[in-house]
Amino acid sequence: MPVNIGQLFTRNWGIKLAAIFFAIMLYVAVAAQQPLSQRFALRLAVTVPPGRSVRQQPAGVTVTLSGKGSEILKLRSFPRTIRKTIPDTFSGSVWSIHLQPSDVSIPKGTDVQVTEIAPRDLDVLLDSVGKKDVRIVPLVRVEAESGYVLRGLSIVPSVARVVGPEKRLAAVESITTLPTVISSVNGPFFRTVPLDTTPLGVVRVAPKEVRVAGEVAAIIERSIAAVPITTAASGFAGFLLSPERVSVTVRGPESKVNTLTKDSVRVVAHLVGKAGPGGYARLTVTAPPGIRARAVPDSVSLKRKTGRG
Repeated sequence: MPVNIGQLFTRNWGIKLAAIFFAIMLYVAVAAQQPLSQRFALRLAVTVPPGRSVRQQPAGVTVTLSGKGSEILKLRSFPRTIRKTIPDTFSGSVWSIHLQPSDVSIPKGTDVQVTEIAPRDLDVLLDSVGKKDVRIVPLVRVEAESGYVLRGLSIVPSVARVVGPEKRLAAVESITTLPTVISSVNGPFFRTVPLDTTPLGVVRVAPKEVRVAGEVAAIIERSIAAVPITTAASGFAGFLLSPERVSVTVRGPESKVNTLTKDSVRVVAHLVGKAGPGGYARLTVTAPPGIRARAVPDSVSLKRKTGRG
C-alpha cells in the first residue's frame, strides 16, 4: 500500500506542534538555569572639582558579569557607566583610579557577580593647579551672661588649605568664618562654625568648618589698700600729696583679680591747674589687661612742704 508522505506530516499536526513548543520551552528553561558569563563595555565618567578640567579622557572599561542565564537577560538595560568623583582637595595633575566590583552599578534584584574588570587601574589627567595655606579669621562674637567676661577664644584648625588656579590663589590671603553669635555663655563652650567660601569662586578649601572654643570667668571686685601715688610731672616741686596713698578698686575675671597686689597697679597724680593752696591732682590707675581699676578717692589735695620735711 503506497504511503503518502504529506499525510505523515499533517496527521495529528496539533499534537506534534504542541510537542515541539514544549520541547523548546523546556530547552529555554534549562538554559536559563545554566551559569553564563557575558562581557559589557562600560564608560568611565569622572566628576572633577569646580574650576578644573580633564586633559585626557580615560579609556573605556570592559566588565565581565557571571550568573544564571535568566539573570544575565535582565541586564539588557543596566547602566553602562562607572561614575567616580575626584575630591575637591585634590591638587595633583594625575588622579589614579583602582576599580572595584562595587563600582559597577548592578540593578537591584539581579543576582549576578562581577568576575573581571579590565583595566582595573586607570589614570585621569587633569589641568594643573596651585595650593597654599592661609590663616582663618573667626568672625565670632561671644555674648557672656551678666557677671561673666570672656577669657579667651581659639579656633582649630587656624589654617586652611586652598587649591585652585594660581592667579586666583594670589588674591586669597585669609578666609573668614561665617558671622556667628554665641550667646548666653556662662562657662566653657565650643561650636562648629562653617567657613565663608562664597568669595572663593572656583577656589576650593579644606576644611570647610572649624571648631571654636573658649571659656568665660566670673567677674569680681575687690579693693587693694595703701597703694602709693606717683607724680606725672615736675610741677609738684615744693608740695606733697595728701594723702600719699589711696585704695584701688579692681574689677575683672576672678582668677586675675585674686592675684593682684599693690605692685600690680600704678596710681599716677596729674596736676590740675597750678600748684598752690587749694590745688589738687587727679588720679589715674594703670592695671593689667582685662582689669578695670579706679582710685578711691579719685583726687588728692596738695600741701606745701615744711622746712623740716
